[in-house]
Amino acid sequence: FVIAGCNVFTPRDSEKPSKPAEWNTFPITAQQSLENLVFAYNYRENVYNYASLFSDDFLFYFDNQDVLDFSLPTYWNKNTETETLMNVYQRINDSSTMYLKLQKIQSQNDNVQADRAWFYRSYELTMSHSIDNTPTLFVGQFRIFMEKENSGFWKIKEWNDYRLQADNWTWGRAKNEFSL
Repeated sequence: FVIAGCNVFTPRDSEKPSKPAEWNTFPITAQQSLENLVFAYNYRENVYNYASLFSDDFLFYFDNQDVLDFSLPTYWNKNTETETLMNVYQRINDSSTMYLKLQKIQSQNDNVQADRAWFYRSYELTMSHSIDNTPTLFVGQFRIFMEKENSGFWKIKEWNDYRLQADNWTWGRAKNEFSL
């Protein structure tokens, strides 16, 4: 009687499916490619889409002062860039999150043309992790140069990272830390 009273054998209500991670599958505008950069960091599910953001000859340039102060490389290529985000997700546990927030820089206007674009943003990247002597907040500014490829999709060709204050870790410095 006890088992019959608990309705053990009656089906339960189904759970609503979780919302899929945001991603612009066909980035036909430069703005959509920039959005995808944010989506790659804010949604773990997009880590495998990350490489599609970059042209084959992509280069990431570290902040010059970070290069001098911390012996970072001057730049790296698409392969290192995409492997680094994979490393980040492998080194933070599944329940940890990253959150990337971009803001327009008031003193520098974006320049979007028919087949190329320059974006200027300040950023805050918050990352939950357990690596000693590494902060969880990374701040700075960047300039991203994109081109529209023959496919009609926009790809990031060049990314320059800039430090705002000496005591802040930049995104580039975080990338270097997680690339090891």
